[in-house]
Amino acid sequence: MRLAKLLAFASLPVLAATVYAAGCDATGKSSRLGPDGTGGTGTGGGTGNNPAGGAGGFILTTSSTSAGGSGGSIVNPCGSACGPTELCDPAHLGTDDDCNGTVDEGCPCQAGASHWCFAGDASFLNQPGSGCFPGTMSCSELGTWGECFGGVPVGECGGGEPLGCHAITSPPLATANLQAGAGNFYDPGALSNVWTVACPAGVSPCPVPNGPSFVPLVSGEYMVTYTKTTANGPESCDYPLFVGAPGLRVELSWDHPAGSSGADLDLHMHEPGTTTPWSYGGSNTADCGYGNCTVEMYTLPFPLPTPQWFNGAAPPDPVNWYKDPDYNKNTCYFAPWGRGQQWVSFDQGCHNPRLDLDNIVCDPAVSDPTNSSFCAPENINVDFPPNDVWTRIGVHYYSSHSENYSVRPHVRIFCNARLAGELGQAGYANSPIVWTPADGASPSSNKYWLVADVRFSSGGECAVQSCEVAPLYLDPNAHTAYVTTTPVVEGSWAPPYPP
Repeated sequence: MRLAKLLAFASLPVLAATVYAAGCDATGKSSRLGPDGTGGTGTGGGTGNNPAGGAGGFILTTSSTSAGGSGGSIVNPCGSACGPTELCDPAHLGTDDDCNGTVDEGCPCQAGASHWCFAGDASFLNQPGSGCFPGTMSCSELGTWGECFGGVPVGECGGGEPLGCHAITSPPLATANLQAGAGNFYDPGALSNVWTVACPAGVSPCPVPNGPSFVPLVSGEYMVTYTKTTANGPESCDYPLFVGAPGLRVELSWDHPAGSSGADLDLHMHEPGTTTPWSYGGSNTADCGYGNCTVEMYTLPFPLPTPQWFNGAAPPDPVNWYKDPDYNKNTCYFAPWGRGQQWVSFDQGCHNPRLDLDNIVCDPAVSDPTNSSFCAPENINVDFPPNDVWTRIGVHYYSSHSENYSVRPHVRIFCNARLAGELGQAGYANSPIVWTPADGASPSSNKYWLVADVRFSSGGECAVQSCEVAPLYLDPNAHTAYVTTTPVVEGSWAPPYPP
């Protein structure tokens, strides 16, 4: 089984923070909302299987109940009131509770941590078609949250179809149509039309667009620059591309120096609420990983022990299988290198949980994301996670592949397309996790990192399902990473779940 794994996949360098971008109007000037309140950002990207609309998006819809785009102020469809103070509990992390334009000012945090953030009334963020998107904030060395960068906050977003450049969305790994974000600033008769993309910081190599077609390999905020050249010369505008998936999505990346074929790290997810020991090779179905959670395991003509965690009747309850009538919401269909087509051919939709990519070797010099040697992140998904129960994430250093460089694992946790945690190269008392070649010498005794526990909760009226990420610490007082060895995690369950 592991030999077949060695023949197939690849991996991606360390991620850090997001790239920040602004939209633009039909003149190409950088702004998301005109000085008179007109031209609010709206939806884009198309829906369904329409190539002209790209891969579509689950975050936005093409209709809206909010005002905007034609002048006037944006109307809060929920009518929720802002509070007098900023709230620092996990349920309110990332929101501007007092609506003063600053998020979580004065709230404590672990230095190096990252989280999504949204300035202004949070109810706008949860309205389909509002054109609002969260940004990213990072915890300073002083242990308090810094400024909220990126996104499209209240005051810069509004419903309706914009005239000029505007934010668009895409599922991870799907082909996004960048032209959809150019609005009527796009000129089909121009002498040339060129798109360039800046990936989230730390993503190297960044995939190169093929004309207006672009395949984003990781979740996060990208900056798109569209340049048209006419008889009057070149004109450009910038707009954001927001990439994300519904439910729980965990992405693992690590560094691959030039000239290397890549060390092999494996992402694991444990069945929610259970305390069965891990099994890096797949013998325990409470542990979703390379040995039991890939498309090959679920679609083989003969039965294999695979994770069957959920027995809900239909979403939003957790279900093992679900085929969404909207093709583009079956995000497993976009897994690269033929894996997505295997899900499509099986015709059952996507399984929960699943490992979309199991990466072993790659070539960091390859920039074409459709090439099987391109370095891409491993990712595990649960499209419909259960509420009020903890789910644990782990990373195993399977093999150094005889490489002589140290690896730096990096995990980003997304809840309903929003960054909820970022650990590995930050978040541990400013001490990143670094594994030597000796740490990956033998799978049965290699390093194993217990990353974090994640718990979802229902958001209630005018809110979406939210989540809390609790990092795991070997020393809670010193905030050191919970790094141990394979025999330890396979022989016991530690530490206990949070209360």
